[in-house]
Amino acid sequence: LRSLTQLFQRFRIADLSSSHLPLVLRLEDAKILKSQNDLDGAIMYCKTIARYLCDATIDSDCIERDQICAESLLLCGLWMAQNNVDAGESILTHYFEKAAAMAMQINQKIPSNSSVHRASMANFKLGEFAASLFNSVDTRISSEAWKRRVIVANERKKELHAITAQLTKLQKKSRGSNEAAAHEARIIHATLSKEVDMDERELKSVEKSIQRYLHLAVDSYCRALKLCPTVTTANVAKHVFQLVSLWFKNSQRTETMGIVNELLKSNLSQIPSYWFVPLTYQLFSRIDKMQEDGFQKILRDIVIKICSEHPYHGIVQLLALSNGNRVGCGVNGRHANAYLENVGTTKVEAANSILQELRKNAPAYIPSLIDSYQTLMNSYMNLAEFDTSSLTQKRLTKNLSFKQYKLDLDSCLSGGRGRGKKNATSSNMPAIITKPPPIRPDANYGNGIEDPIGTERVVSFESAFDLTPTGLHRPKIVKCIGSKGSRFKQLVKGEDDLRQDAIMEQVFETVNDLLKHEGSSGNDFVKKSLGNSLSAVTKCKLKLITYGITPLSPASGVLEWVDNTMCFGDFLTDKGKKVGAHSKYFPGEWGTNDVREFYRVACGAHNATPESRRKAFEKICKNFSPAFRFFFLEYFKSSMEAWHTARTLYTRSCAVSSIVGHILGIGDRHTSNILVHTKTGEVVHIDFGIVFEQGKTLQTPELVPFRLTRDVVDGMGPSGTDGVFSRAAEATMAVLRNNADTLLTILSAVVSDPLYKWSLSPNKANQHQQNEGDEASRMGLPSAWMSSSSDENRNDAADRAIAKIHEKLEGYEDGTSGEHKTVAGQVKLLINEARDPGNLSVMFVGWAPWM
Repeated sequence: LRSLTQLFQRFRIADLSSSHLPLVLRLEDAKILKSQNDLDGAIMYCKTIARYLCDATIDSDCIERDQICAESLLLCGLWMAQNNVDAGESILTHYFEKAAAMAMQINQKIPSNSSVHRASMANFKLGEFAASLFNSVDTRISSEAWKRRVIVANERKKELHAITAQLTKLQKKSRGSNEAAAHEARIIHATLSKEVDMDERELKSVEKSIQRYLHLAVDSYCRALKLCPTVTTANVAKHVFQLVSLWFKNSQRTETMGIVNELLKSNLSQIPSYWFVPLTYQLFSRIDKMQEDGFQKILRDIVIKICSEHPYHGIVQLLALSNGNRVGCGVNGRHANAYLENVGTTKVEAANSILQELRKNAPAYIPSLIDSYQTLMNSYMNLAEFDTSSLTQKRLTKNLSFKQYKLDLDSCLSGGRGRGKKNATSSNMPAIITKPPPIRPDANYGNGIEDPIGTERVVSFESAFDLTPTGLHRPKIVKCIGSKGSRFKQLVKGEDDLRQDAIMEQVFETVNDLLKHEGSSGNDFVKKSLGNSLSAVTKCKLKLITYGITPLSPASGVLEWVDNTMCFGDFLTDKGKKVGAHSKYFPGEWGTNDVREFYRVACGAHNATPESRRKAFEKICKNFSPAFRFFFLEYFKSSMEAWHTARTLYTRSCAVSSIVGHILGIGDRHTSNILVHTKTGEVVHIDFGIVFEQGKTLQTPELVPFRLTRDVVDGMGPSGTDGVFSRAAEATMAVLRNNADTLLTILSAVVSDPLYKWSLSPNKANQHQQNEGDEASRMGLPSAWMSSSSDENRNDAADRAIAKIHEKLEGYEDGTSGEHKTVAGQVKLLINEARDPGNLSVMFVGWAPWM
């Protein structure tokens, strides 16, 4: 490139005014300088190009020059902002705003795919930078230091009023003896006046700045979303979450609510509803009693738009919200009345009101589709609430007939077995509830007549159901029959709140998008870390295995059954007549029950010291060998390649789930909450009742960052955590750290959900570990603890959760005295903590730290 530039100079066509091509070359040269970490040179090149093109007298129809100018301004603004080269206000005014305005003008003059993309990206970046300035100022005015400053400013005002009154009195009295006092009062008055004037100017400046930045951020995001092509989804989700977060944060503030609500109201009809579908949990949870204008009116319009244009993604959640009062015998071990006090009735009434409006004004097939979904969900809930205690006492758990127990899930959509049952219209059947179709930008889902692309619709169910062998409330296993003949195995759970699990799956999907799309930061690191010598199969991108979860009410839900998986502990331990791997391959060593009892006595005693626990744990390790390596010999013995591929996929999936789990503070990773895929070797994590560092508040605190016990490591082969695991963990950590802003923006919207409090009560902590000897009993334990705490307390809990995640993404870990860690250093530290016998020896007995 530089040789080509020199060639142009040689032929005297490199003067800025002589041709557009040298300008393009100079701009590309700036990008090369930036990639070589010559930031000053890169910024100087961009500034030179922008200054020349902005100052020179240029033909207004010269689009090529305008494009180069817009790009140089945007790049200059981005690079200066990333490295704090100039003041934020200066960068905003002279670069981001100019770049966005120029990009919009270009698009208006000559609309094209490239000009639309340029204009939308320029506005996204403008909105992002303005939002960062708003958050910075907002953080400042929320600080204790600022609050104290405001108090001091008010005190100065009072002092000024007092000295003014005193000075007036002195001036009215005769001169002479009062002259000295009056002179002193005038000096004090002048000083205080200057101080009060400075305070008022600063307060007004901050108030003006926060309103300007907020308006600019929301307005820019709205412009970008109206323009942005729906095929360009990479990184756009971050901006949508940021926009919604700004809206939620400011919609109830007296000084800013008018700005955000008016902007959303005026732009909403032109923004495709497609962008809001991934936020249905966060949007729908804020539905409340109707307002004539303001936040609830705008929110209601968004919800109606989503349900009308993307019915298979919105109707289920709206109906679930309308079922808010249906809690059966209780939720998560709490009495129904106590739960209902926290839920309230206004949200349920609001959801029902929106359903009525959809039945009146939505497209013709929507009312029938709502009825079908309602019928199906009612039958699911009846099954979830069905008391199975009499069946389990008789050991009846397989092939239980719906008809025999007066349940109608298998016949609800065909009219049911009872009289007067409403027959669902066959042409408007609901989609498989655990497998909704992919979100379509064109909102084309078949109009209720054809199967939505990417899924099937429900035709019926097999006539019998099973009960799970374990669980507090014995979830039911059913098989749904799709319109193309496929069978979808599902788990129907009652007396359990699945919203937290569903939201965590939403976060996992976001992480998968980051791992997939962030080529500029993450994937380069991934490729470098994983190496180029691996086979095509093992080069598959790092990802988390996710599954569908659909809450039906506060007390019930349906989960997608993950086929071809088994619990990590089921392979290792003896259960009934089944001999586990430990007993099978090491028959002369201690059995699982022996180890459990020894650990309970030695490590669980009240007088046990850390040293005695460690010695007891080490004794267990000498008498209980890890055996998970035999999983791959048993399930992937067809060829050496199959065995090696499965073990590599296992190791990588362990790395990804460990790092993501640590960042999100996911705990309770006992051997029944980790599944292993018998066809691929990958791990699947389930049951996310303990998140955002809640494990550290349990009665027996969890001190390890993730599960990396001897058996987990044993499955990785002779290299253990060195090699594949470490490289995949570092690659995952690098992607998350490089995209910290995106992740934090999305998590901020998640943890501020008004229905849930992301903290653990002492009562729940005690309940969670009281059945310490029975791992199976923990599988049905609660997902989320909800209390009727104030909004302020809830926000504090959310802020603490986000702050902790932010620290981890910055490379700071507990116990390091504030030392900043590189990616490799952070991963190594976490691996050492997870494998430290001192940490493992104080874990809860049901966690089974010995395997």
